[in-house]
This record gives sequence, structure tokens and C-alpha cells, in this order.
Amino acid sequence: MLGRDSECRLLDALLADVGRGESRSLVLRGEAGIGKTALLQYLIESAADMSVVRAVGVESEMELAFASLHQLCAPLLDRLERLPPPQRQALETVFGRSSGPPPDRFLVALGVLTLFSEAAEA
Repeated sequence: MLGRDSECRLLDALLADVGRGESRSLVLRGEAGIGKTALLQYLIESAADMSVVRAVGVESEMELAFASLHQLCAPLLDRLERLPPPQRQALETVFGRSSGPPPDRFLVALGVLTLFSEAAEA
């Protein structure tokens, strides 16, 4: 990426840390058109030996409860059966896989955490 050496080095270091089992987060901010998407694409391509899950904010989905969470978790839903029943039922309800009253947000959050933990172990 032309002119983005320092950013790419930072992203490479982030991936190296994650590869050693360290926890990291990344926030990209900036005006439209400055190359945030290109940097994310670089990061994804550089993480070929890792599983990457992502969600893209869509303004039209802003009013839909759990829309971004569903995007983020969709690739992991084949692991739902491994979750404890209360967590599994909460996620099945918020993702429209089963009907029922709105689940407790704590169970949804715990279910997502467990889902990601299951994926990380694999």
C-alpha cells in the first residue's frame, strides 16, 4: 500500500501479537475516502491463517435490534449447539431461529462471548 508503511507495520504487529495469543483491538477512524477500507482489507489479507469475522454498519438496519450482531455472528452459528441451553435459546431467539419473548440481554451477551470462545478454541 503506497504511503501506508507505518499503518501496515502497526497492523502487522497487531496480527503478530494476536498470533502469540495476546488480545488486541483496533479502531480505525477518519474522514470518508482516506483509505480505512483499504487498511482493513490489508489486515484481512494478512490474516490468511486466522479466522476473521466482521460486520459492516448499514444505516437502513439501524432500527433493527441485533442486526450488526447477527452479521458478526452469522459465520459462527454452526456452533450454537455447543452453547449451554439458556445461552443457545437466547441467541436463537434474537437471530430469529426460534420464537419466544425477548431474552435477557445478559444471556445474549454471554451467549456471544461463549460463541466466540468456542470459535477461538477451534
